[in-house]
Amino acid sequence: MAANATPKQVAYALYLLDEAGYDTRYMNSSFASLGATMKQRSGSVEHWLESMNRVEISRLIDRLKEDDD
Repeated sequence: MAANATPKQVAYALYLLDEAGYDTRYMNSSFASLGATMKQRSGSVEHWLESMNRVEISRLIDRLKEDDD
């Protein structure tokens, strides 16, 4: 089993989401394009990020950084 996302990863992902124009408090339909399920989108962004493992959040961070370029 992979380890959970680190607090640093969560904070960085929140920063990148904010820079990309995503809501950083509440999930909405725009998070579907980032792989969030409908059930996950009913919670908070921070909880969704914290529930990821290190590989998943690393992929999300890489994707957000790519989209920023």
